[in-house]
Amino acid sequence: MNLAPFRAAAALGFRHHLAYRAEVVIQLVAAGIIAALNGALWSAAAESAPVLGGVPTTAVRAGVLVAWAGIGAVATRVHEDMGERFRTGQIAADLVRPISLPGMIYARDLGRASAAFLVQAVPLLAISACFAPLGLPHEPSRWLSWVAALLGAHLVNVALSFSLGIGAFRIGSATGLTHVKATLVSLFAGALLPLELFGPTLQAVARCLPFHLLGRTPALVLVGTEPVLPLLAEQAAWAVALWALGLWMWTRAARTFTVAGG
Repeated sequence: MNLAPFRAAAALGFRHHLAYRAEVVIQLVAAGIIAALNGALWSAAAESAPVLGGVPTTAVRAGVLVAWAGIGAVATRVHEDMGERFRTGQIAADLVRPISLPGMIYARDLGRASAAFLVQAVPLLAISACFAPLGLPHEPSRWLSWVAALLGAHLVNVALSFSLGIGAFRIGSATGLTHVKATLVSLFAGALLPLELFGPTLQAVARCLPFHLLGRTPALVLVGTEPVLPLLAEQAAWAVALWALGLWMWTRAARTFTVAGG
């Protein structure tokens, strides 16, 4: 298998993310402001309620801040890209290219995510640590596991977004699906609201959905006390299931898509 096109796509995604430097700085500043507000909020909460849902509030604070630092690296707009390709008919050109479109899309977004990790996730984690103690580990293995968890979260998120993008082909627009996904990620990723705030029923629902894998799981890997391998295994299982679904949907859509009646 010739991997050169996929390496080129990854390099393109990396460079494209860094092309608009002012936007990168603005995004980091905005994310830093939210991190500062979250740190202040949860520090105040820790003083009035040392334990939340059976978990020390300081640990909840660390989890939220670490999840917020990492979520920008795994965020993706693949569903919007796919919806636009179907809407404009560009997907017809993709179908005749002798290269896997899902593979190219993933490779390009992996390059973007790599750039976002360097210029957003790592600096934001350092900024967050200035606002509140995070209990960051000293063991290199924990940091490598965190990177692996972010890769797993990105794999899950791209697979989910790829499926939603193909769903846009069926309903005609990606706008509604984009809003639904953004809402569910905001609620269940653990980067803004910790799952400890939810009742038992809603917590159970959240754990049955893949969104907590995007922010909360990498945070647990870095600063949590749970075993790392089961967390990574859960990400891998969801990634396999979602990519299987997405590729099945892609195969069916490719067989039925028409442009200009032909």
